[in-house]
Amino acid sequence: MAVGPMFVFPTATSRSAGQGAWQAGPAIGAVYKGIPWLVGGFILQDPISFAYTSRNRPPLNTIHFQPVLALHVWEGWYLRSAEATWLVGLHRHSSTVLPLSLGIGDVIVRPHLPPLNFFVTGQWTVYRQFAAVAPQTGVNFGMVVGFPEFTSWTW
Repeated sequence: MAVGPMFVFPTATSRSAGQGAWQAGPAIGAVYKGIPWLVGGFILQDPISFAYTSRNRPPLNTIHFQPVLALHVWEGWYLRSAEATWLVGLHRHSSTVLPLSLGIGDVIVRPHLPPLNFFVTGQWTVYRQFAAVAPQTGVNFGMVVGFPEFTSWTW
């Protein structure tokens, strides 16, 4: 479990590409590994706007919730749902976007070499309200290289 601050810095050069507001707020994350074939967790963030790049930018307060599930299937193969971030605006007529994701991955462990994790995930937006721009579907491809020799640096 982890708790800490989160920040959003307005770096977009186009009005349509960003929110135009400096934001800060609390963040919390947790992971549960009590069942050997299942990993579950979440990240919850609440950035709140406090300064703006122009006078006509609206105040922002949007809850970001990212559920994470990984289910071991067979050998190094697993099912995952980790890319979908639910967004719920707390101001009147602010956007709400609720996507779902589902994917498959494989972890390859080789002697004397770093483990490799390959995955592909599909995402579909189930619910959208007041969101001018939000993707309906998407596909994510990923690869993670593990470095287990650095584990002695952790607590």
